[in-house]
Amino acid sequence: MATKFSQFNAVGPSATTEIVGLEGGVNAKFAVGDIDVSNLAGLPLSIQNGGTGQITQPLALDALTDAANQVANDVLYIDGSGASNVAALINPSQLPGVPIRTVLYATWEPGAANVNYFNFTNGSSGGSLTNVPFNTASTNISTDSVGGAITFTWNGQAGAAGNTTFTMPKTGVYKITLNLNLFDQNEGMIIQQVAVNTTAGVTTGIIYDVGLFQTGSVGGGQNKRVMTGSNIVAATAGDVFEIQLICSGGTNTPNVYPSTNGDVTNSVLIEYAN
Repeated sequence: MATKFSQFNAVGPSATTEIVGLEGGVNAKFAVGDIDVSNLAGLPLSIQNGGTGQITQPLALDALTDAANQVANDVLYIDGSGASNVAALINPSQLPGVPIRTVLYATWEPGAANVNYFNFTNGSSGGSLTNVPFNTASTNISTDSVGGAITFTWNGQAGAAGNTTFTMPKTGVYKITLNLNLFDQNEGMIIQQVAVNTTAGVTTGIIYDVGLFQTGSVGGGQNKRVMTGSNIVAATAGDVFEIQLICSGGTNTPNVYPSTNGDVTNSVLIEYAN
């Protein structure tokens, strides 16, 4: 008559506890200590052995998704780019068809006693394209988990010693919009503002404006110049841009000066357009 398992005494097994069974139809027994404990090492069981290596649900999920090596805000998705669908983790900004939003808005503000403003030397008297030192980036954001935001670099110097550059984070197309609020002191001046890719040596025109002038009547034309312009530029990741301005002509070839009057701020808006 077979022995019921309920008749066995419950014990705390040790290395010498013997277990019985069948091996090829023959009765067999072995001690607990004979088990290859290397197969059970590392409890909780490691991922290599089919476990998670953790003892709580949050930690187990972190281990399975390799959270420590993922980018913040990654999500689980089905990647169908290969021969078959596989589960993978990706940042939403990298999903196919999801637009990336990268925007920088910076202004050129005068500071106390207009310390950051200066007169641009008139091109008719030897002036050249001059860096516009935008000194305040009030918005600089990107939804791209890989490329990141535009790098805004102002050297912190006042007046004509100021210098500002913009480093593009991704290869693609960018839209640049400029606002100018300037004094054409004696009127009739040509004012040009460009975006210069100093890395690639490419210049893109954005504003080209010719002021009004009434002969013999300085002050009767357009003295305060408020201008807006935009254009598209191509960039490779890491390209450095400057916004430059040159003014030329006008009665007595005056040097144009930024205006602090009115509601229009000297500003630049750069947007990733892809």
